[in-house]
Amino acid sequence: MTQHYKKHAEKIVEDFQEMLDPGAVEAIGKENLGGLAMLIESALTVAVVEALEQAADQVTAVAGGIRRNAENYQGD
Repeated sequence: MTQHYKKHAEKIVEDFQEMLDPGAVEAIGKENLGGLAMLIESALTVAVVEALEQAADQVTAVAGGIRRNAENYQGD
């Protein structure tokens, strides 16, 4: 999945370069643009991990509620 984030980050940097004039792109340099892509990839990864952690917390809470309901089930 990391490759997916890398490709997406590279696309963002490519789109950014297209918004700049050629002199600006040259002034920024390939190395700095590569660094920008790495920062974007890292940010994407962190955002996804945080979302997954929140989803896991929600699943844990729901599972706890189901367990409590099952333990307190009286039947009819």
